[in-house]
Amino acid sequence: MENPVVAYEYKDALYLNITNRCPTSCLFCIKRKWEMKYRGNNLNLAGKEPSFEEIISQIEKKAENKKYPEIVFCGYGEPTERFEILKKITAAAKSGNIKGVTKNVKIRINTNGLGNLINGYDITAEMKGIIDSVHISLNSHNKENWIKFMRPAPKYEKEGFESVLDFISKAKKNIPEVFITAIENLEPDKEGLKKLSERLGVRLRLRPELENEN
Repeated sequence: MENPVVAYEYKDALYLNITNRCPTSCLFCIKRKWEMKYRGNNLNLAGKEPSFEEIISQIEKKAENKKYPEIVFCGYGEPTERFEILKKITAAAKSGNIKGVTKNVKIRINTNGLGNLINGYDITAEMKGIIDSVHISLNSHNKENWIKFMRPAPKYEKEGFESVLDFISKAKKNIPEVFITAIENLEPDKEGLKKLSERLGVRLRLRPELENEN
């Protein structure tokens, strides 16, 4: 098997794959269908999560030959499972302590929004000033379909949906750019999703369902 990739390029951004742990098993997740690969990159960490030093080293290697306008925490796992490491990396980037990365680099987190439940406190307050954008994969405006689509671990079923909505509301107060995202062919009530995004005061982005790895 190819060595796992921690830092990989997609379009113009540098993506960071820091964990494979995830509290959901989403109906639309491609990691099993694509055998833990993404666009030619092996994202299977095989239970060995990279250290802070390893992640920084991988970022610096990628940044040797290209100036990335954006760094995105997104792999085959939920990045807020490693929130302390995530904060440390982001703080290093924003303070200019990562070789090849400028202080004004945009930092984005792609998340399922369960970070507050995972960590046991409001993590959005600690994102202020170091996170520029957060994209929350919500996919439905009601709890029943959220459970159906996101398939959370049992301990997150009862409070999960409401916690994600609360995460979105709190994130809006601390982070400049907040999106809720949804797979476009999943939730039949697109108007309900639109109204929810308006009520929360955030933007809605519909994403195509990915089929074949190419």
